[in-house]
Amino acid sequence: MKSSHTEQHSELNEVDLDAVSQESARQELDEYLESIKEREKGLKAMESAQQDLEDQLEDANTEVDRLRRELDKAQVEAEESEYLRQETENARKQLENTLYSMQEGVENSKVTDLRDERMHRRQGVLGIDAVTRGPFVKGMFTGALLGGMAMLLALEIFALFNDKGELISLLLNSASG
Repeated sequence: MKSSHTEQHSELNEVDLDAVSQESARQELDEYLESIKEREKGLKAMESAQQDLEDQLEDANTEVDRLRRELDKAQVEAEESEYLRQETENARKQLENTLYSMQEGVENSKVTDLRDERMHRRQGVLGIDAVTRGPFVKGMFTGALLGGMAMLLALEIFALFNDKGELISLLLNSASG
């Protein structure tokens, strides 16, 4: 009986051992699955952080490109400004040289003109017409003659519009008539 009890005991032990080992394997498997889930969460967090870093890097590269374009534009503007400054400086120097040569020319002409100012011909010299008022009388007579002719022309046009015929023939008819 002792041997049957031992056999039973060893069978129970084997069954118990098998159940214990299965339970132990199940717990290890649960722990392993839990560990895998935790690692997956960590990987997802790392992937998210990596994506954020990539986005930040892309934004930084975009900003660097924008700043490079602005720098290039500023360099072009600086070069244009320098060119315009040089052109302005050259124009100023040319103007100074021209003014200097003109001043030399004026000074040279003053030196070579030996005539006295009193010898220069005057523009407002009095003539006989200014004393006798001849042009004034002549102008009045011409103005009166032109005014009379303009009046006669206006009356002729007025007579034609009033259907009375020509003014001259009308005057001749009334004088002979």
